[in-house]
Amino acid sequence: MNLMLFVHQGSSQKGATFKQCMEQNFKGIEIEIFKTFNGFKTRLKQVSIYDKEIFVLFADSKDCLKELTSLIDLMEDKRILLILPDDSDATTSAAHHFFPRYFTYVNDTYDDLCAVILKMSKQEKNKDKF
Repeated sequence: MNLMLFVHQGSSQKGATFKQCMEQNFKGIEIEIFKTFNGFKTRLKQVSIYDKEIFVLFADSKDCLKELTSLIDLMEDKRILLILPDDSDATTSAAHHFFPRYFTYVNDTYDDLCAVILKMSKQEKNKDKF
């Protein structure tokens, strides 16, 4: 399993906290971090040799979420987890367009997100046994 993290370079301390949390909790998993929309878009266009990628999108602002929404067509059939800037109805509605496996909001620990990633990882390991 590979984690593909999108954390925009303008996300400042919130993004740094998120990246640090992911790197600490998933040391045995390959993590690719994308800091620009163009870099992320290029990666999405590449044919993946892995079917076990999880895309974790850190949208710490409505502008970032809107920009990510422009890439939805490239994320079709991808396993997506979203971190949203707030819990407003408009933001939640926009999140559903991604068909995410899970979404949460910007916070300090991301314990809930880590638990989801661990569960997805265990499911992948169980699939590999059969």
